[in-house]
Amino acid sequence: MMLAERTPLHLPELDLFADQGLTYFVQGAAPNWVAVEPAGRELLREIQRANGRLTAGDLTAGYSAATGLDGAKARLHVHAFLQALDRANLLADQAFPTPTYPGRLALIQPEGLQELWLQINNNCNLSCSHCLVGSGPGKEPGLPLEKLVAIVDRAVELGLERLYITGGEPFVRRDIFALLRHATEEKGLEAIVLTNATVFQGPVRTGIAQLDRSKVRFQVSIDGAHPATNDPIRGHGTFERALDGARFLAETGFDVSLTTVTTKDNLAELAEIPELVRSVGARSQHLMWAHKRGRAATSLNGFFPDSSAIVAAVMQTADAAERAGTVLDNLETVKRRVNGVPGLKYDLGNGGWDSLCVNFDGRVYPTPALANEPALLCGDANQEDLADILAGSTIVRQLREATVARKPSMRDDPFRFLTGGGDWEHAWTFSGGDPLAPDPYYSIQLALVRRVMTTLGQEKAARRNRRSGYDAPVVLHAMGEGAIACGTADGRLAEQPVLTLHSNCVLSFDVDRPRAKVREYYHAAAEKPQADLCCPTRYDDNLVSHIPREVIDRFYGCGSPIALAGITAGERVVDLGSGAGIDVFIAAKLTGRGGCAIGVDMTDAMLAVAEANRPVVATALGYDVVEFRKGYLEHIPIEDRSVDLVTSNCVINLSPDKPRVFEETWRILKDHGRIVLSDIVSEREVPPHLKVNPELWGECLVGALTEAELLSQLERAGFYGLTILRKSYWKDVEGYPFFSVTVRGYKYQKSAGCVYQGHQAIYLGPGKAFLDEEGHLFPRNEPIEICTDSLAKLQRAPYDAMFAVLEPGEARAGYSCCEPDAACC
Repeated sequence: MMLAERTPLHLPELDLFADQGLTYFVQGAAPNWVAVEPAGRELLREIQRANGRLTAGDLTAGYSAATGLDGAKARLHVHAFLQALDRANLLADQAFPTPTYPGRLALIQPEGLQELWLQINNNCNLSCSHCLVGSGPGKEPGLPLEKLVAIVDRAVELGLERLYITGGEPFVRRDIFALLRHATEEKGLEAIVLTNATVFQGPVRTGIAQLDRSKVRFQVSIDGAHPATNDPIRGHGTFERALDGARFLAETGFDVSLTTVTTKDNLAELAEIPELVRSVGARSQHLMWAHKRGRAATSLNGFFPDSSAIVAAVMQTADAAERAGTVLDNLETVKRRVNGVPGLKYDLGNGGWDSLCVNFDGRVYPTPALANEPALLCGDANQEDLADILAGSTIVRQLREATVARKPSMRDDPFRFLTGGGDWEHAWTFSGGDPLAPDPYYSIQLALVRRVMTTLGQEKAARRNRRSGYDAPVVLHAMGEGAIACGTADGRLAEQPVLTLHSNCVLSFDVDRPRAKVREYYHAAAEKPQADLCCPTRYDDNLVSHIPREVIDRFYGCGSPIALAGITAGERVVDLGSGAGIDVFIAAKLTGRGGCAIGVDMTDAMLAVAEANRPVVATALGYDVVEFRKGYLEHIPIEDRSVDLVTSNCVINLSPDKPRVFEETWRILKDHGRIVLSDIVSEREVPPHLKVNPELWGECLVGALTEAELLSQLERAGFYGLTILRKSYWKDVEGYPFFSVTVRGYKYQKSAGCVYQGHQAIYLGPGKAFLDEEGHLFPRNEPIEICTDSLAKLQRAPYDAMFAVLEPGEARAGYSCCEPDAACC
């Protein structure tokens, strides 16, 4: 969007809520949202009130009058804020369209079977008082192994990616190991097993130890943080046995989650479970809300606490998980939705959509929570093909036709496409059979959505650099910032207009692992050099003559920041993502024996190559000023204000949190220190299906920011004097152009308050006037009074050649001394 004085300003329909001084504007119909501070709130409200009758010039004039800022600074502030809204897709120069959402089935068609639940038995060593399906000792043993294998094979033909195995207690069956090995090793599926973990003795432990740790994951059930709460529900001694089982799984190398059904008796101790998760070595905790069926509905024995009490307990548990360094699955799943792809709608659950449950007797139901519910019988896998059940079941058809668009309680809810409209399974059990009835636990989902928004907003507000002088109103956070990274999601699905929710019985174990993908990729590149990996660049021979070929062959940069950085003797230089060390070794040569060159990298294999060649370089130079440190760019292991120069060569695009990398870089630089980075930028935003391609990610392409985003994030981090030193075309990928750019910026940390001592600055040209990052306007050849902070910046690079500075009381600067006998003449 081109912003000019006469550009009309339009916003979509936005709802807002405030929390702890920040305001959150939510576009419910998209969905989309942003978090802003008070100044941003007033600008947005002004545009809202005008309803399309306000131009950018009008907004600037009003802002100038309201704040008392001069016109130039007001324009800079307003322009930067409007650009941020535009990047967030919340600003246009014409009215936003308001199409009616027709429901999920009108926009996408379910494709095959993505998930399959197998209730492999109803036999269980326990008789839990809240069991949905009435499992217990001596109950049905389940389908024979060969039938289960045949069902899995058919599901794989229909596109199956993830298999859930439940019961009863699955490990009562000794042939479960054959089933799991077939599913994971032969069919390549991810398998998640729901277990009480109390039967892990002897051959069961042996069988578990032989399973694939990368494919099999476990969810272990406990019903409180103490035996006194758990054992009355599950049986004497089950609490300690379950924790022992979970500990065994974690120590054996499996991903484990502890799961708890909320009850009146355990609400007060849910916040103690994160410490249990940590103590047994599990990864996460998962909370479930009781369904009104099975033994829980029969007994009504405290299994249905008031939802407001559950909300309070969940918030306390989320706080406790953060303190313990563990994960609350329920919250993590909401994070992926709330900070997902703007415009991507979630519409009800996936039960009956692309997920089915085969019960212990072969009968098929839409979800495991509603298995054996006669009104939801979809078919019989003993007699019918799964594809025929998906295509022909009346129940499946009715569930697929169900949509948030037809749910009365969601009609005016701005969060409806972030919550997915709630859980239709709970709505069904509490209403007596209506999947579009209100979800009795909806307030929990709503509270989690708002928590994610407010947490992101407060985090960004706390991280905002208020010491650089850049004080324009900003969009603190826009939906989707940092959300799509390598391995976080299925990019193909992320480009669909609608997705579905998972069953509350278990949440997806998909986690954000971009760093692991990058480490794998560059570990391989360290083991065996890869030509043309990342926009290859060649340094001058005189810069690399002291560097071994082993290092040069593993250079995967896209520019030459070291060569363009103007390194002088004695400087302390840090290279981020140093890889095999080429830029560090060049810096060591340029900075000399009185300087220092430090490389930071997270990949052990690359650090090993660098360390192995460090003595060779030291011998060639005659001195050793090189050091390598292992660390993440988001937490640079360097002291505050200790570095003259930070470089990075085609690495920051790999980070899942680029703003934090820039913030960390600003932190470690001294005043007047500089960042010089080369990186790949995209001409326009990269689509999700490319962003999750690990090969393209490793090639420095699809993690790229746009050029405008790169400059904006550097400016937000506090850098000034931003200059594009070099830009060149790299390649197109599916019609998306990518460029290599080298950018330089400087740091200066302002003192508390402006101090004026009579200094004046004169802009020398060549422009008619100059506007700096803080909004100071310097007309050419006119003295302008400046404070000591501006003085410090204008007397140093990159501005020193553009300005003449008058000392207090001085009438002219740099023009006198040419008297007849003056030596300078």
